[in-house]
Amino acid sequence: MATNRKYGQSDTIWPHVKVIAQTASRTSNHALSSDPVVCGQVPGVALDDADENGRTRMQVDGIFEIQVTGKDASGTSGADANVAVNGGDALYFDKDKTPPVSKRAGGILFGYAVGDSGVAMVTSGATGAIMVQIGKP
Repeated sequence: MATNRKYGQSDTIWPHVKVIAQTASRTSNHALSSDPVVCGQVPGVALDDADENGRTRMQVDGIFEIQVTGKDASGTSGADANVAVNGGDALYFDKDKTPPVSKRAGGILFGYAVGDSGVAMVTSGATGAIMVQIGKP
């Protein structure tokens, strides 16, 4: 069971759906409990380890503690550039990156950094665990 949920909301769970987790440093894209995941364009967090078919229960709302990287795609020709992640910043999911959640706007909108506006939650280029509002608040 996912242990990184910090605040509940309407407690919306999608049962037994095939999801995509990060693939960048894994041999498969099967989600592990507490992983940020997506099902199509819908973001969520895996509540359990996925079964052999890649299916798991996915929480699609709430605030979770998630690893986020301080990078976006503002570099030359869309290359990664180091940026801070501030409270209220939009965060995106890219299965080909580790961790898959950052400010790279080319991915699927995942949620928002929870914290004070204009205050760095993750410093430029670093990776850290911060609270993230899943989906749109």
